[in-house]
Amino acid sequence: MSEQTIESSQDVPAQWALGETFVPKGRYTDPDFLALEYERLFPYVWQPACREEEIADPGDYLDYEIGKQSVLVTRQEDGAIKAFHNACRHRGMKLAGGAGCVKEFRCRFHGWRYDLDGTSTFVHCREEFADRPDEDWNLTPVHVATWGGWVFISMAEEPEPFEEWIEPVASSLEPFRLEDMRFRWRKRTILPANWKTVLDAFIEGYHTPGTHPQTMRYTEALRPSAKPAPPEEFSHAPFTPSFTFENHSRFIFGQRPESAERDAERQARMAQPDVYARTMQYQHLEVHSLVTERDYRAADKLAEMESVPVHPFLTFQELCEELAREEGVDYPSMSLEEYMNGNGDWHVFPDLVLLVEKSCVLGYRIRPCGDDPDRCIFDMFSLEHFPPDAIPETKWQFFENWRDHDDWGQLPGQDLKNIADIQAGLHSLGFEGHWLNTVQETAVHNQHVIADRYLFPGDG
Repeated sequence: MSEQTIESSQDVPAQWALGETFVPKGRYTDPDFLALEYERLFPYVWQPACREEEIADPGDYLDYEIGKQSVLVTRQEDGAIKAFHNACRHRGMKLAGGAGCVKEFRCRFHGWRYDLDGTSTFVHCREEFADRPDEDWNLTPVHVATWGGWVFISMAEEPEPFEEWIEPVASSLEPFRLEDMRFRWRKRTILPANWKTVLDAFIEGYHTPGTHPQTMRYTEALRPSAKPAPPEEFSHAPFTPSFTFENHSRFIFGQRPESAERDAERQARMAQPDVYARTMQYQHLEVHSLVTERDYRAADKLAEMESVPVHPFLTFQELCEELAREEGVDYPSMSLEEYMNGNGDWHVFPDLVLLVEKSCVLGYRIRPCGDDPDRCIFDMFSLEHFPPDAIPETKWQFFENWRDHDDWGQLPGQDLKNIADIQAGLHSLGFEGHWLNTVQETAVHNQHVIADRYLFPGDG
């Protein structure tokens, strides 16, 4: 390995040091690196614990676990949200697990009790204990913030201000009103890979022609062939530049400028209403998100229209909004500029990925699983704008092995099939680490740069 591949402005051990476009594989395979993430990263960064709808009513709680840390997120009687370390202040007994609704938290070990706001309300034989400040009897609080319908927590004593940390995600996505969306479905499984291996697969679009060749063939059929693409077909691949920010990143799908003229004939076919309609309907059928069932019906209308100078994208957006409002949806209104500024694939550091459309959002959350760097917890979900009287009741569907569920959709299923082999390859003696594309994979490098601020603060 050359010297330039391990240069770093921070005090990073050589085996984990980033190069300008290089990421050492040890960040994905070393148990010591995972231990460092548990120690220095996850307790100090803001992370999404749950959606507000998961703790909708007073007394509702959810146990959010990351490594050996457990945090109780609870809805208060006044509607506020608070969070506490999930440990009795007496002998450390975990107070509650999973999710549920309670009037108070009770320790099953010695019977100590706590109000929903963490206040100690009962200690058996309290007079037999040494004096201690009142706050030391109460549950230890954890910082809470909300954005876009998500409840974020930070275990740091003095975390960076959430309003500053979440930008530019919050301002860019404000017109989409994610806080008004609700779950359409949500699934959870364990994957045989490092949590960042899975994360990386969903924060860059460079893999699209290799993993999802059917997305270059919408002119063929509603469900086009997924046979591997020959090299010459890669010229039709979408261009997916990444944009990196201080704490987050985003990539978008577009047309590579230099290939626009060469690809003019194909682009003209894609601009036909019926072909464009198929691209939208495929998302509903084989992603189960990004396009809702209602949008699917809007695409049906689009497919019957004659070609006009206006691109079918704009017509489709109008049809979706019109149909949504007819069916009682408080549909978000925004300018084309606002849509383009927010639409795309957002990585909300460290572990949340949001693919954002007006009607709905496809999302992923990926966390480490125990002390094994080759395992992670994978959450996949769809959020949607619903009429007030048509919000579905959903629960997390859990599959110990992702192959136990046969309805991930073709496109997500293609990603999941890759994961185990990617992680296996990382352990190869013939592989040093990731050498990244400088335009379409910068989000992968950026997430490590952000992490290093916590892992190796030094003088960087």
